[in-house]
Amino acid sequence: MLPVRVLCFTCLVLALCESVRAAEPAVPDPRQKPLLEKLHVDGAWKVTQGDPKVVVGVIDNGFDFFHPDLKGQVEPGYYYAGGYHPEVFVNLAHGTLVASLIVARGRGKDSMCGLAPRCKVLTACQGTIDHKLLRLQKDFFEKNPRGTMQEFFVRHASEIGPWAKDFANYQATGAAEAVRYLTDRGVRVINLSGGLRRGLAPTKEAWTKVEESFAYAATKNVVIVISAGNDGARTEDYPGDGKTVIVAGAVLLDDKRWEKEVELRGVKVKQGSNFGDRLTCMAPVQDLLVCVPHEKRVYETDDGPYGAMKEEFKGVHDVLKVGATSSAAPIVSALAALVLSTRPDLDGPTVVELIKQGCDDVGDPGFDIYTGYGRVNFTKTLELAIKRGKK
Repeated sequence: MLPVRVLCFTCLVLALCESVRAAEPAVPDPRQKPLLEKLHVDGAWKVTQGDPKVVVGVIDNGFDFFHPDLKGQVEPGYYYAGGYHPEVFVNLAHGTLVASLIVARGRGKDSMCGLAPRCKVLTACQGTIDHKLLRLQKDFFEKNPRGTMQEFFVRHASEIGPWAKDFANYQATGAAEAVRYLTDRGVRVINLSGGLRRGLAPTKEAWTKVEESFAYAATKNVVIVISAGNDGARTEDYPGDGKTVIVAGAVLLDDKRWEKEVELRGVKVKQGSNFGDRLTCMAPVQDLLVCVPHEKRVYETDDGPYGAMKEEFKGVHDVLKVGATSSAAPIVSALAALVLSTRPDLDGPTVVELIKQGCDDVGDPGFDIYTGYGRVNFTKTLELAIKRGKK
């Protein structure tokens, strides 16, 4: 065992090294250039790449806390009660990519840089209950390779219905508790990229808990950013108040709203960025470089709450052809974090208003239900924040 004096000196050296590293500007990978140019990030980063005191709460399935671009940037916090929190790809991938878009510490080529890389993330891990839907799907299509989704749902409707209600209740009540947990620990922004709408809540009681948690966060000047949803449909039943809750939609790099139709085992499914009067703004989600779980072991499992799975490990990063609205939300959350890094004195409604005013109009003149106030512009928003008079 090393003497106490040596241990203390070692800790001091490590702390100093970390301090120097944290002070160095994050450097994006060249593959991120189209996104950064579209968002006008360079001008914003001349002002700030974020402040470690500004913490973004991220509510998502799970996270790779030891990813080389996220280690030290993303800290564990709340875990939904009553479920499983497995270290498998399907549980870690989504939250990992969402967190990476906010705070990944880029080191240039072959790494990845978040949009507020000097801020921090505190997580709330959703996990899962036993995922009967995925288990039944795998079993059905292994036995019926030419089967359709319609046949699957007809055969298993009696099993899927009760499970779906339980899962929706688990998600809603867990989200309500997570919002309160993160708010009580001083986060200024909360990102929620999963579906959270009144129509998906199983009971009035569960939805009331969600609304009350959002109202509580508003009293603490927390800005909540939620994804608009990927149904390509008009949606108005989001939680919270538009004064402190941002609904983020998805556009492509040409500023056209993301929308398409796909065929899934004989069933045509409409996909696209949801729209409506509650839509706030848009973010580009095309060709996004993101972090993915970095250990091969999480890509294969014999059993678990999701059933057996086998995914191909391709490396610690991925490029999403389209990241959908799940990726739009963390881009906007990163912008809110940069605003608060520049002006920590601003309240929640002011931050939301500045983001609206800073948008580039990409649809009909002014606000419209398909593109909100427009596509976010990082430089313009920070310039407005700097000019904003202090109270």
